[in-house]
Amino acid sequence: MVDEFRLNEKMIDDAIDLVKEGGESEHRLLYHILTSVREMGYRWRSPYKVVLLGDNELEAEYDEDYANYLDLKAQRRKITWEQYKELHGLDSEE
Repeated sequence: MVDEFRLNEKMIDDAIDLVKEGGESEHRLLYHILTSVREMGYRWRSPYKVVLLGDNELEAEYDEDYANYLDLKAQRRKITWEQYKELHGLDSEE
């Protein structure tokens, strides 16, 4: 099964209008997220991967602890990165 993010094109366009510069609920971060998602939809033939960056630009692909933490989040575990670091003695390494 492929993970899929499905959106109505008009709904995302309307949401972008709300948060764009001068919009009713102007919000720069939301604007960039929504326009990026819309652009991904335009390029529907391309496979995409969402990469979350943690403290100090950690990436799960290159940091085993951050990968394990994100695996827990994917399992809907209620844990923060700070809690994970404390549980695994990672605070002393920074």
